[in-house]
Amino acid sequence: MNGLSTWQEALNAVKALASGTCGLTDDSVEGDWRLPNVKELQSLIDFSQPRPALPPGHPFADIGGAGYWSSTTYVESPSQAWRVNPADGNTVTDAKSNEFAVWPVRGGD
Repeated sequence: MNGLSTWQEALNAVKALASGTCGLTDDSVEGDWRLPNVKELQSLIDFSQPRPALPPGHPFADIGGAGYWSSTTYVESPSQAWRVNPADGNTVTDAKSNEFAVWPVRGGD
């Protein structure tokens, strides 16, 4: 997905992903894709790697920016959600009204 989204926009956009949208040709249907939770995003981080903090040989393209939304709401402040910054691997909370990138995943829960 391209561009930046608020947290709610990100949730809605990911749910609407399907084969034929955003260049997908994977036979997916609406509802197959979702916003990953914070632990899933953290599992991608390799702190030994700089900008992006992802493992060598990772299959992802155009990773960067200030962060990617997770589906995880910050319990102590429900108006915030967790995001992961792939440049340095930091995981922080931010207002759901702010705009960050979206990294959809498919499968699992």
